[in-house]
This record gives sequence, C-alpha cells and structure tokens, in this order.
Amino acid sequence: MIRDVRVFRWASVLAFLMCFSAVSFAADIVATTSNGSTVILHDNGRWEYYQNNAKIRDVRPDAIPEDAKFQITVLYESIDKLKKDTRMMLEGEFATEEEIRDSLRKLPKGGIVYFQVPTKQIKPGFVRELVYSIYDKGKKPVFSQRSRDSEATPSESHGVSNLMVAPLYAKPKSKVLKAKVLSESARQTLEFEIPVR
Repeated sequence: MIRDVRVFRWASVLAFLMCFSAVSFAADIVATTSNGSTVILHDNGRWEYYQNNAKIRDVRPDAIPEDAKFQITVLYESIDKLKKDTRMMLEGEFATEEEIRDSLRKLPKGGIVYFQVPTKQIKPGFVRELVYSIYDKGKKPVFSQRSRDSEATPSESHGVSNLMVAPLYAKPKSKVLKAKVLSESARQTLEFEIPVR
C-alpha cells in the first residue's frame, strides 16, 4: 500500500513537471484573474485581455478588420490665415475694401478646426454617427456637434473629405486645444491635441 502511494506521488510529480515544462516554454499563457477575467500572459512580461472573453472586446490593431478602420486627422487654421486667404480671394474677385472688411468681420475669431478623413474610407451603406468636440481650458467643450460621415464634404485637398468643419468663435485661451471624436455605437473615442499657432 505504501509502495502504491509512493508510485502515485511520483506519477503526480512527473505529470506536474511535464505540464509545467510545456507551459514554461510556450510563448503565451492563457490565465484567469481573481475577478474572473481571462488574460493572455506573454513571455515578454506584457499581458492583455483574451479576445474570446465575452465581457471584453479585442481592440488590438490587428484584430480590427481593414474595412472598419477609420483614419481621422485634424487640421487647424488660425484667424490670421483665414483673414489672409479671404482677403486674397475677395481681391481676386475685385471686391471693394468695404466688402472685404465686412467679410473679415464675419470670420470666427478662434479660427477653424477641420476633422478630415480620406474620401475612400467613406463607404455608402456603412454610415457612422460621430460626435465631434473641442476643448480649450476646462472640461466643458467650446464646440460639440453630432454628424454622420455620409454628410462629409470635399476639402481643398485631393482625396480628402471634411467630416466636420468646426468654427471657434472665441480666441483659444490655451496653446493646445484638445479634440475628441466619439462613436457611441462602437464605444470608441479618438483624442487629438491641436497646437494653436
């Protein structure tokens, strides 16, 4: 009987060592945390949530299908550039100085922020509704508006469309504006920092 227990112990230890050695040489280990989440432990010390866990969405860049990727850029035009461009355009149309001054008074004092996307990424039938927000100082946005990407307008650049043109009616107080693009349906937020010149 004692001999059977010793053989059983050695067999258990051997089985444990074989499992341990197989796990220790594997590149990734799938584990469950104390709160029940499933994670992948990588051999380089990094970890991430396991993609097949129903509670967690896989947000790794390689897990997102190509047709679902959306590359938004932000362009800022200062009031000085807007005034220069408007004056040049109106002078080319032989406008009077009074008409030019009147047009310059109507420009937004803080400039304009353009949220842009390559036109080829706008797909008919696959409409995204996005909320565009711009923050100066503080947590309250100085601009916030909801729009669909199907409402995008062509920009002056070839192959680029303006998803949103955001006028800033007050001069920015900070040197860097913060912008957010929120997709409520996909639960995604893109954040940008916009240097103000």
